[in-house]
Amino acid sequence: MMKRDLKLGVFSVIMVALMLTVTFLPASAQLSQWRSLNPTRDGTLSPRQLPYLYSVQISAANYAWAVGGTCEIYAYTGDCPGTGFALFWDGVRWKQTLVPPGTGTLASVHIVSANDVWAVGMGPTIIHWDGVSWVAATVPAGIDRIYSVYILPGGLDGWAVGFDTGLATNILRWSGTWPTGAWSNFATPNGAANLRGVALSSPTAGWAIGTTGDIFRWDGAGWIDVSGTSPTANNLFSISILSSTDAWAVGASSTIIRWNGASWTGPMVAPTVGIDYRSIHMVSAADGWIAGALNPTSSEGLLLKWDGSAWTIVRSWVTMDLNDVFLMPGGTQGFAVGDAETIIYWNGSAWSAQTSPTFVDLNAAYLISSADGWAVGDNGTIFRWNGQSWHHYETLPSGVDLFGLFMRTSDDAWAVGARPAAGTPPTVLRWNGGAWTVASPPGVALGENLTDVYMLSASEGWAVGTGTGASSATMLKWDGTLWTSVPSGTQPNADLQSVHMLSSSDGWAVGINATGAPAVIVRWNGLAWSLVTPPTNSGGLRSVHFLSPTNGWAVGNQFAVPAGQATIIHWDGSQWNLVPAPAGNLTSVYMVSANDGWAVGNGTNGRSLIVHWDGLSWDVVATLPVPPTLSVMLRSVFMVAELDGWIVSDEGLILHYGPESVPGTTTSTTTVTETTTSTSVSSTTTSSATTSTATTATTSVPPAPIPGYPIESVLAGLLGGLIALTIIRRRRKP
Repeated sequence: MMKRDLKLGVFSVIMVALMLTVTFLPASAQLSQWRSLNPTRDGTLSPRQLPYLYSVQISAANYAWAVGGTCEIYAYTGDCPGTGFALFWDGVRWKQTLVPPGTGTLASVHIVSANDVWAVGMGPTIIHWDGVSWVAATVPAGIDRIYSVYILPGGLDGWAVGFDTGLATNILRWSGTWPTGAWSNFATPNGAANLRGVALSSPTAGWAIGTTGDIFRWDGAGWIDVSGTSPTANNLFSISILSSTDAWAVGASSTIIRWNGASWTGPMVAPTVGIDYRSIHMVSAADGWIAGALNPTSSEGLLLKWDGSAWTIVRSWVTMDLNDVFLMPGGTQGFAVGDAETIIYWNGSAWSAQTSPTFVDLNAAYLISSADGWAVGDNGTIFRWNGQSWHHYETLPSGVDLFGLFMRTSDDAWAVGARPAAGTPPTVLRWNGGAWTVASPPGVALGENLTDVYMLSASEGWAVGTGTGASSATMLKWDGTLWTSVPSGTQPNADLQSVHMLSSSDGWAVGINATGAPAVIVRWNGLAWSLVTPPTNSGGLRSVHFLSPTNGWAVGNQFAVPAGQATIIHWDGSQWNLVPAPAGNLTSVYMVSANDGWAVGNGTNGRSLIVHWDGLSWDVVATLPVPPTLSVMLRSVFMVAELDGWIVSDEGLILHYGPESVPGTTTSTTTVTETTTSTSVSSTTTSSATTSTATTATTSVPPAPIPGYPIESVLAGLLGGLIALTIIRRRRKP
């Protein structure tokens, strides 16, 4: 009996250790997994820009914090504490860490050291990081919400500013060391001020700024209201100090003002008009950054760079408002954060997104390699994958929704979508290696939308789409020069959603019928498209993918019998057969091999749905962090390789499949011969290189241990503990 108990005990300990080990193993040693690019955004919140990131600070290559929450602090209406969250950067990726219960939306974070970090926000909320966990600090009475925190080096003296509806308190002071120190109210000359930013250059010199151009000056003894000398009446949101004689502040409506040691001057002539500037960070007198709201001209979050003489616009490559920017000394590394949990990284020469670059619904993705691909979505938005990050490439002037995408080569890709206006042809775009150009066929499929495209060669391709009224579904053929209309063979008022061609004489398209049986299947025999009978009870079909003439799959909506089951059907070379499937609706299928395939959509419970084919059955797969919490429609799945895949979704959520890379030391020898010409929206570069051999060694800073109790670690530990308890409780009693 004792031996059996000992074995069970040992086994239980091993199971718990195994679960924790899997969590912390380098990704190269783990099985591949689907993981959202966004640590917290899951598609369940509204309005559509939630959650918000408001502040970021980096102190080392592998140490940074970003904070935010669910309350929109730039359009604050009444009491909106929301729910706050904190993300930690370990040099590899951003992870969510636990914050105390009741934490309101966090508006500002300040790093004193790795064991001394402060964050403040709505509620009011003040929390402190001691190197192990976030702990709530006591907030003095009299302040309703806190917008900014600044702690002097050493951590013994600091300030926080905000607003009190009772017009009593808007400045707090920190004195002492954690946890014995305390925050206290500090007398202010103007209790009505709504202060949004605070910074100090020394214990006896600093500034606080706020709404309607309010400016307070700290002289070491008290805060002096100098708002009467403010050069602007616009709201001021952020301040950055280089020295006692050089400071900057920015605010609403493209406001930039500067302190010269004697007075505040400005507003400076800005390169934009009417855009809110929400953050400024000056690295030096000749290097600084401003982050702001969406630039309507570029459809991107605003970034401005200071070169010592002028501010110029820099592309952010993300389509969301940016709320904060922070760079390390020297300006070679930094982050900017914004709405929809947007995080972008500065490597000294360019910005790249570390989360999804958009909140726009994404409808299709296609990659020609692990380092070259595209995604398209609503409002004419086009995004590109460069092997490192997804970034906004351009937005069509027409603003039409794009639904289908196909890459034949890196220099030949097609995208299709909606019609720009009633009675016009549907949108067709072509990528030539340098630019996307409109290739819509005049006088064809007027008033219809195109949903998918497939190219067999440069001189043969197919596009499918909607049918209205007495018209059958749209079917267009590309002959290398023109798109022409071809009878689709469907019933009137049917829509074709997906097309897959095996050859010039064998192809398939599937869709949805508005009347009668919902599933639509048509087949191309080299001469004409003809209807194929779907299995009984099949729901409307949304996607089709073939491995060979005798092995193909199609997926679609749920149907009545059995109730709620998603449609999955298989072609065996002679007929389509219904296959058992989970409950829900499936929008996309991609088969890697006969024993490896993926389909995505959403379940009947509102949760996102991912299912995998292993050669025997389709099984539901979870995403990390666990348990699965995504509640958004997954629109398209594309597998670059067996262990490399992408899913794009509504609300711009993007998931990646594969082991995560871990920075380390690598040595490689490469021989390259190339001549390339590339064109982007912002620049054109032509380069040529002769054959060369190079050996390079790259050493990255190893990731720091994840501090505190990350959500994934806690869940993995709980799961391991439950397994151990279950085993122990089921042992036989003597």
